[in-house]
Amino acid sequence: DTDAAAKWYCDVLGFEIALKFNNPGSDANFYFVRDPAGTCFIEIISMPEGDDTQLADIRTAHVHIAFNVDDMDEAVAVLESKGVKLEGPPVRAGQNILLFFRDPEGAPLQLVQRAKPL
Repeated sequence: DTDAAAKWYCDVLGFEIALKFNNPGSDANFYFVRDPAGTCFIEIISMPEGDDTQLADIRTAHVHIAFNVDDMDEAVAVLESKGVKLEGPPVRAGQNILLFFRDPEGAPLQLVQRAKPL
């Protein structure tokens, strides 16, 4: 459900819809959502089974999107207030703090509070 996924990224993560379009001659729907600074874009695609433009199932890939946060406790509180189910509590990885959760379509997402910027 591309409409619901785009709405979730906007409502929960503060993104905005940059572009929505339908692929001519197909039932495929596309959204591009971007962060408020315009530095990060996420493409949300819905393609019916058997569509000639069907892409490989990216859910089988070992890929996730990570977002840097300044305050993990504050970020967790915001996610929980919006009903986001967390994969577990924040965990320490060296000097960084990590949190995993999923978007409504099951795509893995991560928050990272870094001790030092990349």
